[in-house]
Amino acid sequence: MTAFVPAAVPVTGSNHAAAGAFVTRRSLRVAPGPMTALRSARISPVATAAAEPTKNTSVAGRGGKTDSDATTDDPAPMNATPPPLTESKFYQKFNSFRGKAVPTVSETMTKFNELFPRPVPSVYRNIISEILMTTHLAKHCAMWKYDAIFAYGYDETFNEFLKFYPIEGERTMLYDAVANALGFSPEKLAKDAASVRSWAEGKSEADIFAASKVGAEDASEPAVAALQYVANAEPFDFYYSRLHGIGVIKLMACAGVELTPENAGRWADELSVPKAKLTTELGTYEAAVERLKAAEQLFAEVSARDARKTAERLERRAQQAAEEAAEAEKEL
Repeated sequence: MTAFVPAAVPVTGSNHAAAGAFVTRRSLRVAPGPMTALRSARISPVATAAAEPTKNTSVAGRGGKTDSDATTDDPAPMNATPPPLTESKFYQKFNSFRGKAVPTVSETMTKFNELFPRPVPSVYRNIISEILMTTHLAKHCAMWKYDAIFAYGYDETFNEFLKFYPIEGERTMLYDAVANALGFSPEKLAKDAASVRSWAEGKSEADIFAASKVGAEDASEPAVAALQYVANAEPFDFYYSRLHGIGVIKLMACAGVELTPENAGRWADELSVPKAKLTTELGTYEAAVERLKAAEQLFAEVSARDARKTAERLERRAQQAAEEAAEAEKEL
């Protein structure tokens, strides 16, 4: 498997040159008709790609920052001539990644199973698998970079979703195994998350927004450095990940902000996080929390029922033993 660099074609002409728009290559098929001119016409794939509207085809739509977040439905002229690919910022930034080998998802999953050979209860299995797969794919995108908000999201995911894990010692082992399988240091994740948590304590929404502005606060603070990095990242320098989104959601909760799609959209605008992704993340997060609560409630009820049955069985055995002892005394 080679390094993942989102494939795109630079387009010039009209307003697209200034916006730095990227669209995917698609060939144009002309239906058969009575006009022989159309049948014999040769359509240039590059010109066809240039004629396509750029709405929802930008790299930003897949989680990355581009030269401009604006999209347009206005097509580029059919006779637009794209510049050489080597002149594009995208090519200059990521061409060195071409052909580099990266581990596959299956290799990461195998490594996790080696680090944590014990079975994971079904209630938590999907959560662990999703963390492994989504984080693996984000981490191996050339635009992704580690930051303390990501670490905060990782730590809070375990705090939120695995706080009732049946065996406390195994919960810590699970935290470490997932981190190591993904190539992270569990100690650094925990340290950076604790730093963000400590910094955010007592902060208001306005305080967090202000911290994202360059020069507003000391950037040596991991939380501030992360906020400023994302808010002021150059095109193609930031790639959204699920755990970063959860970190932002937990910052919202820490600041006392109601977790609604509207508020999530406002935070996305202020912190320069992809709005559609963060609002979707919030809905996914809340639904997952509700499902987990229901599953844990069922698990607790089943455990209580099993414990009650075990107690009743032991009580019957004790009673039977007492009766047998009484009969033996009578015989003596």
